[in-house]
Amino acid sequence: MAPMGIRLSPLGMAVFCLLGLGVLYHLYSGFLAGRFAFFMLSEPAAGGPETPHGSAPGGAVDLRELLAVSVLAAVRGGEEVKRVREGNVLNAKAKGKTREGADEQLTTGDLLSNRRMFYLLKGAFPAVQINSEERVDTADQETVSWDRSIPEDIKQKIQPKEVPAESVTVWIDPLDATQEYTEDLRQYVTTMVCVAVNGKPVIGVIHKPFSSYTGTFM
Repeated sequence: MAPMGIRLSPLGMAVFCLLGLGVLYHLYSGFLAGRFAFFMLSEPAAGGPETPHGSAPGGAVDLRELLAVSVLAAVRGGEEVKRVREGNVLNAKAKGKTREGADEQLTTGDLLSNRRMFYLLKGAFPAVQINSEERVDTADQETVSWDRSIPEDIKQKIQPKEVPAESVTVWIDPLDATQEYTEDLRQYVTTMVCVAVNGKPVIGVIHKPFSSYTGTFM
């Protein structure tokens, strides 16, 4: 079930279904406790080795760093969504039909958020596959850098964990609830990131740009 006050598009539902399936998988396989313990472990003991930032040698990815970048991507995308809405320059147009037959809207907020989120993640982890609800136009490519900082709350709760880059897939939804966005129903608008390893969801981020709420699901 989505958090109260949030409406999810089909992609949003898919993100949370993936997360739900991952939880069910671990519940029935007996590994949930171990996985949860991994994400809630504190920093390595003082003097222990620290995993380098970014993609590690051999094409590995540190999931703690990927979580930090995913949170930043959702927030940066949300900044674009908020800026466009407050400037009232949506340039909304129909890009297709929903399953219910209604027009599926596309706005400047969708496109700018998508560009910011995609290229931030791609710049930080170039070997990772990134899928988006919106088309990525290479003509609009931009350099969005990550300063390689990890928020203290993530450092305190999550231990570095490397996985092969080829096993990681990232999904982004640069603007969920676009219809509500065009109607200025800001409380329903979100940006989202989901990360899976070998098809099993391990990270979820949902950000509400008009309330500055960011939730992580691990």
